[in-house]
Amino acid sequence: MGIYRRKKKEGKYYGPWYIKYPRRVDPISGKTLYTSHKVSFSKKVAELAFGKKMLKWEEQKHLGLVKKKEYTFGELVNWYLSLPKTNQVRSVYKIKQHCGRLKKVFGNMKADEIKPSMVEAYQQKRLSEISCRKTPYKPASINRELEVMRRIYNLAVREDMVIKNPCWKVTRLSEKNARDRILSQEEFQKLIKELPQHAADIVTVAYFCGMRAGEIFGLTWDRVNMKEGYFNLTPEDTKTGKARTVYFSRPVREILERLGKVRQISHRFVFTYNGHPLRSIKYSLTKGLERAGIDDFRFHDLRHTYVSNARKAGIDRSVIMKLTGHTTLSMFTRYNTVDEADAKDAMQRLDSYFDRIEESTAAIVLQGIKRGQEKSPNPLI
Repeated sequence: MGIYRRKKKEGKYYGPWYIKYPRRVDPISGKTLYTSHKVSFSKKVAELAFGKKMLKWEEQKHLGLVKKKEYTFGELVNWYLSLPKTNQVRSVYKIKQHCGRLKKVFGNMKADEIKPSMVEAYQQKRLSEISCRKTPYKPASINRELEVMRRIYNLAVREDMVIKNPCWKVTRLSEKNARDRILSQEEFQKLIKELPQHAADIVTVAYFCGMRAGEIFGLTWDRVNMKEGYFNLTPEDTKTGKARTVYFSRPVREILERLGKVRQISHRFVFTYNGHPLRSIKYSLTKGLERAGIDDFRFHDLRHTYVSNARKAGIDRSVIMKLTGHTTLSMFTRYNTVDEADAKDAMQRLDSYFDRIEESTAAIVLQGIKRGQEKSPNPLI
């Protein structure tokens, strides 16, 4: 800290004078951070500039004459939602929903006055609330909200808008949301009969292709290769941001051929309802499941069903991962469900295996007995 000039290897000083002075205190470590810049070729001018910076530092950090702006949490949320990077996220609508809920509780509070205990109290409050489905909110939903809050504070700390992040030492709620529900062939056939045509088409594609809901609803005709029989998904179409080729079977081809005869000229989307692109079949699916008598099933479970069916069909694991877009073995394992039929088949194979072992073992034992009898005619010896 102070004024200085650069030095050559020979030890001679050269060039203009620089000043190095304290700029701010790191909110995490508490260390003083310094900055430096070139001032003048005059040492006296450099000393005057350094003196002014040190006077300002004393006023800001010690005398308290210059006060830092205090933001409310609501202002931080508005600032975060205005960032270009935030609006580039595909799930920005979800982020806005989470921000809306957080603002209702913390919006008018000073951002630096929110404590970890307040965040934990918010967790418990949300767990006791009832959603529009008339069920309590799941821990996973609450964790997603706090992830947004944590992100807002991390960026605000980086920009020196707040001192610390109250979410840093708040433990995430245990989710335990892994599902192993798959749709049997009989259930699938019953469900299709109870769905309107537009919803049955979507469910059929998900059942036979294992695609995510967003990939199906966002599918456009330029992504469909009818000649070779596959969907050519680009990085913009997939959740992982990686291009993927999804081959489709005869039932899906029949659907595409039917829909291709009544394409809309106002848009390129494949799946429509009354001429408009489909965004959801939640209502139709819920009613169809009720009429078919199928419980505890969600649209995303069709992806589990596809992975399990593909594995039972003998398709190699690496090929299935390529088709579904699973990038890690742990995620593939989560989607691969072992049901009662698998367990029975495994036991039958084990029984056959042990039967073969027992037969060979018995043969060996018999041979041993015969050899023993030949050596000793008295079986008691």
